Amino acid sequence: MSAYENDIKAVAALKEAAGAGWSGISEESVARMRAQNKFKTGLDVAKYTAKIMREDMAAYDADSS
Repeated sequence: MSAYENDIKAVAALKEAAGAGWSGISEESVARMRAQNKFKTGLDVAKYTAKIMREDMAAYDADSS
């Protein structure tokens, strides 16, 4: 089974446990969003962008012409 199908089943189980308040959430939409997102948390995004910034600053410091 693919990760996409696993996500659909996992979200369906969460929706069932959460009750009627989650009825408007589409399992397929959540699975697509998870497949498209490179990062799981905001901290992961911050680490990724900080790494790029450090590399860019080092390149500038080496040659600021």
